[in-house]
Amino acid sequence: MRSLLMKNPVVIGVSWIATYIVIILFPLFILLLYPPTPSNERSFLLEFSAALGFIGLTMMAMQFALTARINRIEASYGVDLILQFHGYTSIVAFFFILAHPIIVFINNPETLQLLNFFQAPWRARAAVIATLALIAIIVTSIWRKQLNIGYENWRIAHGILAVIIVE
Repeated sequence: MRSLLMKNPVVIGVSWIATYIVIILFPLFILLLYPPTPSNERSFLLEFSAALGFIGLTMMAMQFALTARINRIEASYGVDLILQFHGYTSIVAFFFILAHPIIVFINNPETLQLLNFFQAPWRARAAVIATLALIAIIVTSIWRKQLNIGYENWRIAHGILAVIIVE
């Protein structure tokens, strides 16, 4: 019975999706295991912002696995569906990641000083660079043809920007 279930394409597909969801939510499970101490407690908005940032970052890291042409995953869905899923989840991750600093800025407007690139700490500079690279990768991926970017040039830029984003 078990071997019949494991050969069922629906079961295989659902198991891959469940695995993806568990992986992207894994950082939140870790945060639940190590809650902040009372002296380090943050507001709900900051915790929510951090959660969105962690989920978005994990989703972005998973983009590398989605496009790695893993035979078992490809056999379950096919390349076209995987690339379509890659595109959609990238946009969702983009909004999660973009919401993270917006919520932080709303919660504490003084943090807008982190956008002063030349005076900000290195972690803030890295965040600004990664966010700009993320915007660039989304814009060039969605509007590649309208921007007259050849596929090969786009693909090279896409790879470089992807590494900058996750790095």
